[in-house]
Amino acid sequence: MDNRPIGVFDSGVGAFSVLEQLVKIMPNENYVFFGDSGHNPYGQKTKQQLQTLCEVIAEFLIKHDVKIIVIACNTATVASLEYLQGKFKDIDIIGVIEGGAKDAIKVTKNAKIGVCATCFTANSHAYKDKIEQFAKDKNIEVFEEGSIDLAHTIESGFDKEKDAHIIEEFVGRFDGKDIDTLILGCTHYPMIADVFKKYYDGNLVDPGLSTAKTAMDILTKKAMLTNSSVHGSIKYFVTSTVKSFIEVAKNLVDFELTDIHHVDIEKELAEKSNK
Repeated sequence: MDNRPIGVFDSGVGAFSVLEQLVKIMPNENYVFFGDSGHNPYGQKTKQQLQTLCEVIAEFLIKHDVKIIVIACNTATVASLEYLQGKFKDIDIIGVIEGGAKDAIKVTKNAKIGVCATCFTANSHAYKDKIEQFAKDKNIEVFEEGSIDLAHTIESGFDKEKDAHIIEEFVGRFDGKDIDTLILGCTHYPMIADVFKKYYDGNLVDPGLSTAKTAMDILTKKAMLTNSSVHGSIKYFVTSTVKSFIEVAKNLVDFELTDIHHVDIEKELAEKSNK
């Protein structure tokens, strides 16, 4: 039994797509959510910049006594999962790529999978590599496409009518490839899954559920689930203004947006960058 909270972080509101799944299967747990909207978009940063950001955020969450950290961001997972696991050996840290890859393998029928992601994630071929690792004897073709600013557009306030053309063009890049499964390889994207469905009628894979199940499995095996019988709480920390965070989030999620705090991590970032 462990009543400490679960830590979740992303470059902004994208983490809600993972948090939603975590709360669904572990409703009595408490959560500490870190939304780094102030440094969005992550997909346009270097690996070193992302590792520095993620290290500072992980330290922040650990100071808030979390029992596990979920990197609810594909780009941050690619850039920093192994780095953070090496830095912080006393706490479990998981990402979202592996679960998404395994889910896509399970549902594809024609062994042709598309990945919509940030440019950073697409160019890393993280999903392609994981799919090849877990597909075993299946010969699966993976087609990866990256968007420079879709995550930032969602973070800034995606208009499902005016901005739908962005998704139409994005999905249209897979025309002629005969994919039957599309991975939403950025945690911001499942928040507008209904728009993706307008332009793609195959399997849509959201890595959030698999990631949540992985977190639950780890906590179960280590006897670290809460013994609380009441619905847990969510404490939010954001690097943008609280007002802007609420304005974006309220149009995308059904969570009660209370207990939100602005946090400034610029000093910590500067100290690490100067080392």
